[in-house]
Amino acid sequence: MQQTVVVVGGGVAGLAVAYELAERSQRLGDGVRVLCLESSDRPGGNIRSERVDGFTCEAGPTGFLDNAPATITLARRVGLADRMIRAKPEAANRYIFRKGKLRKVPLEPLSFLGSGILSPLGKLRLLGEPFMPRSRQADESIFQFASRRIGREAASVLVDAMVSGVYAGNARELSLPATFPKMRNMEQQHGSLFRAMLAKRKEAKSEGREAGGPAGPGGVLTSFRNGLDELTHALATALGDKLRLRSPVQLISNMGRRGFRILLDEGSPIEADAVVLACPAWKAAPLIESMDAKLHATLTAIQSAALAVVHTGYSAMALGDPLTGFGYLVPREQGPRVLGTLWISQIFDGRAPDGATLLTSMIGGAHDPHAVDLDDESLMKVVRDDIKRTMSIMVRPYFTRIVRWPRGIPQYTLGHPERMRAIEDRLQQHPGLFVSGNSYRGISVNACVEEAPQVAEAALEFLHQRDDGDAKESS
Repeated sequence: MQQTVVVVGGGVAGLAVAYELAERSQRLGDGVRVLCLESSDRPGGNIRSERVDGFTCEAGPTGFLDNAPATITLARRVGLADRMIRAKPEAANRYIFRKGKLRKVPLEPLSFLGSGILSPLGKLRLLGEPFMPRSRQADESIFQFASRRIGREAASVLVDAMVSGVYAGNARELSLPATFPKMRNMEQQHGSLFRAMLAKRKEAKSEGREAGGPAGPGGVLTSFRNGLDELTHALATALGDKLRLRSPVQLISNMGRRGFRILLDEGSPIEADAVVLACPAWKAAPLIESMDAKLHATLTAIQSAALAVVHTGYSAMALGDPLTGFGYLVPREQGPRVLGTLWISQIFDGRAPDGATLLTSMIGGAHDPHAVDLDDESLMKVVRDDIKRTMSIMVRPYFTRIVRWPRGIPQYTLGHPERMRAIEDRLQQHPGLFVSGNSYRGISVNACVEEAPQVAEAALEFLHQRDDGDAKESS
């Protein structure tokens, strides 16, 4: 009898898991039926590239770092090898708005001593980082970790801005081991972030690759010629009729040895031998509430930050001096309400018409959750005023686009590692049920793609073990 695996959610996580399941099943010849259910009328979830009037506007992530091979490998497997583009070299220049002006983030740790980002006392405290003791805490906030290692000023300016830029989150609330496990490992293994960075630079140099630094993580931001959603559309094309759009799931029931029953908003229920919940935790929670109240409560506890993405296009001539770099971030309490602005057309070629510049500003997040409730005119006024203040751009944009995400980015708040252990414990009570996606083990495209083969392998292994058990029982 043919076995069925249903993947709930057609974002990059669900598409990648479904693709891996289909590929492995075909290779093994085990005839497993794969079905991916997406509630909306398009694949990709938060990955959406809007191409209009010569501009390419990303509603969600702008790309992925090439230091993790999984996404690049997947892109090649779905025929996108010649479609990938890398950020321009000058995009390595990043800025922080501090004390009324944009200040370039030094590429080397010791270069901070000559920059204007930190005060003399802040720089002195930064020099003491190698002498700070390791932490014995299992979980601590990002801000607590950074304050302990590099001082409160550097934590408030540098780390707060980074956390706003990546998570749209509050560094005082997010869990370090859940959000930046590599940073925690650097302290545990080397006793110092500086010593760890020097060791990584030495290793990277010997291997002929980039190591990253204070200005950003290692690797180069990578996307595709027509936008990041080339990847999700290629995955959707590869899945073919294994992907069903406009198929919202209403409820999932555990039927024991008979597997799971999936009730849809419309159409006949689907019976599945295994289910992968690849939708956000807040969407997955109500689907399994009647099946497991404890799992429902734990999934519900995973919060999200609301975010608005505002795209503005300008005539490059009207801006005067050309922008050079990746963009800038704004630490809280510096004045501007925007979290930061990316200079998109300076990061990737082809993102704006000739003679035009495209900027993408983020506003909202954990510090400012009601920003997404502003109407278009008010939101645009805030962004224009902040761009005027940070970049001295006085002219009006001739192109604008606004995207709102009421539940934009998952927040791995303190206690997230414990929540993940609780989720895994509850999943053990429902053999054949799995979770995947950016609510759990990493919010980046790379994290979602990287775990897809493991989730697919676990689901198929479950089916094979159940098959073996059924065969032994029948004999």
